[in-house]
Amino acid sequence: MPASYREIDYRIRPGKYVERMMMIEAFRRLRFASVESYQYVGLGSVYFSDFMLVHRALGIHKLVSIERAVHDKNRFLGNIPFSSVEMLWGDTATELAKVDLSLRSIVWLDYDGRLSASMLNDITSVASRATSGSVLAVTVQCKFDRVAGEHGEDASVQTLVDALGADRIPYNLKTEDIEGQGTGRLFRKVIVEEVDRALSARNAILHKTHQFQARQVFNFRYEDGVPMMTVAVVIFDAGQRGLLDLCAFEALDFVRNGEEEFKIAIPKLTPREIKLLEAQMPNDDPSKIVLGPIPPKDAAQYTKLYRFFPNIAFVES
Repeated sequence: MPASYREIDYRIRPGKYVERMMMIEAFRRLRFASVESYQYVGLGSVYFSDFMLVHRALGIHKLVSIERAVHDKNRFLGNIPFSSVEMLWGDTATELAKVDLSLRSIVWLDYDGRLSASMLNDITSVASRATSGSVLAVTVQCKFDRVAGEHGEDASVQTLVDALGADRIPYNLKTEDIEGQGTGRLFRKVIVEEVDRALSARNAILHKTHQFQARQVFNFRYEDGVPMMTVAVVIFDAGQRGLLDLCAFEALDFVRNGEEEFKIAIPKLTPREIKLLEAQMPNDDPSKIVLGPIPPKDAAQYTKLYRFFPNIAFVES
């Protein structure tokens, strides 16, 4: 299977772009330490898009990228955007353990595949070591896959049980539970429970006042050709709950603490339509927006996303 960076230009995926910008806005609110003092750990791909944004927008200098495409090493080395990017070559299963998580970190495990047991192991690796005030974000594909068994029977649920482990899947889960948005809801639950499980093990030897907890801050859904989701939590020492409260993540309308997702739906607008709408932003009363020929649904979506909307231009010669 070819590496995903050979099939997808990550710079021009509009849903991903909006997601990145929203994440940056939230990270600016971190109050456990100056955000510049954090380290960023990600899966940079050959484009390093998130690394460039994190460094430029947040001033984070310590950047660690894990890359398994060792066969294409020269191409990655040729595209490293800053001298402070440290490359770790290999799978996350081996390389994450080499990352010093005693440093306050933003770790974005930005996978392009479906949730798997190895990804859950990565989540455990981070959650069991991350210091207070760290952020763990996980992105996976969440498309419902109907699977037929050897005799034509529906094996969709059994496939998930085989992939993730019976102890992580509700015993009474039915295929209809994972159709449509159901796969995303299940994956969110499994990811959050994996974090909680790792923290429970960690807390066994800690005094109650300094046990680690996690609070979900993101539950994004978007489609750039395939349904994707991102769940993120802040991991914190119970004694630092006051610092978490100071972050005031709830003031951001895209922050989600539970099952409800924030859907990033990119409206299909022309440059002229965008200019018409943008000139009327911000606007708390949609009924007063002059739409012209713009479908109301698209205008409503733009109103929610306009501050993060991508400006992508194609130049013809």
